[in-house]
Amino acid sequence: MKLVNFSVLNFRSITTAPKIQMSNMTVLVGKNNEGKSNILRALSMAMDIMKSYANNPRIFSGSNRLLRNRYVWDRDYPISLQESKPNGYSSVDLTFELTEEELQIIRERTGIRLNSYLPVRVSTNGEEAKIDIPKRGTPAFSNNENKLRIIDFVCNKIDFNFIPAIRTDSDAIRVIEELIEKELSTVEDIPEYATATATIDRLQQSILNRIASQIINPLQTFLPSVSEIHINIQKEKRRAALRRNIEVIINDGAPTPIQLKGDGIKSLTALALLNITNQTDRVSVIAIEEPESHLHPESARQLFKTISALAENHQVILTTHSPLFVNRINLRENIIVHNGKATPVKKIKEIRDILGTLVSDNLINAENILLVEGEDDKIVLDKLLPYMNDKIKKAIQNNTLLIDYIGGAGNLSYKLALYRNIQCRYHVLLDNDDAGRRAGQDAEVQGLATTRNITYTLCNGSPNAELEDCYNKNSYQQALIDEFGVNICVSEFRGNNKWSDRMASCFRSQGKQWGDAIEKKVKMVVANTIALDPEQVLNPHKRSSVDALVAAIEAMLQ
Repeated sequence: MKLVNFSVLNFRSITTAPKIQMSNMTVLVGKNNEGKSNILRALSMAMDIMKSYANNPRIFSGSNRLLRNRYVWDRDYPISLQESKPNGYSSVDLTFELTEEELQIIRERTGIRLNSYLPVRVSTNGEEAKIDIPKRGTPAFSNNENKLRIIDFVCNKIDFNFIPAIRTDSDAIRVIEELIEKELSTVEDIPEYATATATIDRLQQSILNRIASQIINPLQTFLPSVSEIHINIQKEKRRAALRRNIEVIINDGAPTPIQLKGDGIKSLTALALLNITNQTDRVSVIAIEEPESHLHPESARQLFKTISALAENHQVILTTHSPLFVNRINLRENIIVHNGKATPVKKIKEIRDILGTLVSDNLINAENILLVEGEDDKIVLDKLLPYMNDKIKKAIQNNTLLIDYIGGAGNLSYKLALYRNIQCRYHVLLDNDDAGRRAGQDAEVQGLATTRNITYTLCNGSPNAELEDCYNKNSYQQALIDEFGVNICVSEFRGNNKWSDRMASCFRSQGKQWGDAIEKKVKMVVANTIALDPEQVLNPHKRSSVDALVAAIEAMLQ
């Protein structure tokens, strides 16, 4: 089972929110006071009511303290509607997708044949709460018992956690307590545990009986009709006390209670210890408000990786003001909350506008970036890639793909951080030499890149290689003779060293100087020459890295 979508009606600033489609990681972005947090809190309220209903279907009938703790009408019902609708309800509509096995269980319990999707409405006015299955007019649904069985089944399939933006030590301890309570409850059916608690009950009860006998005589002085007194400790409350009286000590160099740690540690603890099971038959939803709150940028990057990993098996919905947490893989999983509306993102520019991200004109539409090492690489690939692939050609023409160079492998991390901050997807092409490999490894360690979005210019038989090693030398050899008087059809240009080392040997063997400035000039001459005729650029025996790059870019454009 999973949550497919939900919508909110009349909760705080949200008078209506169109259906928010849920994916494994749904991101709500928007300016302050637009209602992002209220959407999360409405979802949290609905899920809490459903979980409580699963424990006791009568818990919210009539005035109830637990309900009032979750919903206060004067605070949570839209102020603009309170006068015209003095008994108005806030409601959340949720749509769940059921598996074939779950549909079969419901069919066996109720005789009702459902399709794959089940709508559920949770509504409350603070005095009472209702859970209903709307828009189901079949005769079988006229039987309230069937409705209750379906609702009870769904409610018992929910795991939900809401982590607010203000994360104190009590928030962290609450999450840990819930984890402990859930796990310790499993030992209560073990015989050894039952025997131990029975012994505790007997020892405690003997003392309570003695106290009762001591107070009955003084009490009868004032109330002669009293004949007997019993004092008991409720078993459920005793068990809850055993589960919840905890202290959390964190040793990050100095063992300290969590209450005395800084806001960053409290925040990370609350986010890290999420009470989520690995049961695939349950709705596992984590709602997180501003995960970047209180965190250093490095900790925020690490947390992003953790949340992304969590989203592989569970549904995560979060609010953020940080470009770091924007979903770059699938733009429509980002939801812009603005002017009371929740709208899926279509273009990266919409996110940049709502977050106030400033970018230069040539990046305003670019959603995808190919980063290469040098300007000469960019000159060639700007002409070569459109020739090799129509999708890439179209993306470059409409500015949704931009090729940029970093001016040396050492600048890679800086450039990646820049493009991450302006919400771009990116792929990196690096030389397969010491500098390129080191830059790629550093970017991975910093969480700025992965093996998936880095391609190295590997050439068969060469321990080190660069993009020029993939070129057909016949396409540029005459240009080198014309410009520098150097012939590369010599033994010095053969071998398995990388291109620039072999080119240096050619220059020196023919009485020419070689250095960084000459190397840069030679590469530019080669790039400008072969860009004129990209059809004959690649060496058929050494082009595999470029073909792999084309496939990677095409996948990114999907």
